Amino acid sequence: MSQVSIETAQNVVLHHEVASLGDRIVAYIIDRLVIFAWIIVWALVLVAVKPGDSAMFVILVIVLFLPISFYHLVCELFMDGQSIGKAAMKVKVARKDGGQPGLGAYLLRWLLRPVDQFNGLGLIVVLINGKGQRLGDLAAGTTGITLKQRTQLKDTLMTTVQEAHQVRFPEAVRLTDAQATLIKEVLNNTRTDNRWVLMDE
Repeated sequence: MSQVSIETAQNVVLHHEVASLGDRIVAYIIDRLVIFAWIIVWALVLVAVKPGDSAMFVILVIVLFLPISFYHLVCELFMDGQSIGKAAMKVKVARKDGGQPGLGAYLLRWLLRPVDQFNGLGLIVVLINGKGQRLGDLAAGTTGITLKQRTQLKDTLMTTVQEAHQVRFPEAVRLTDAQATLIKEVLNNTRTDNRWVLMDE
């Protein structure tokens, strides 16, 4: 599974797994099912209401197709980079420079979605690229990452110590798992020039 390295503002490099092609395809299918369910519901409403005048019919058609058109854009904006399908598969859109994608990035992804869907072009680009990026992602500087935890025992804080080991910082037991993991990440990060300054902080 390929990874993307995102450097935070604190010069800590976080490694995220790129969302697998299978997860993205299943998320896409779930999103299609949600849209299909929306169409069925409003088709039933149209049949039940039987609008007599054309103005009412136009309004109902707009109410039907407007959410479908803006589904991905609105979902990603208000669901922190996820659609319903992405949330179900624990996939998220993230910026490659570590920041939170903004309206411009989401809008660019949304505008290029029809191009990506043309003859499966987006799927081909994801396969070739290897970083989970379709054309919309390449243009917006984003990628799809997985939020699933795939940790092994060696990735945890558990490590073997000698019997004669003396605990130097007993107050470390008050650290939360997130704080301890961040410290471990800083200690293992040898790529930054100011590593010792970060460790002191």
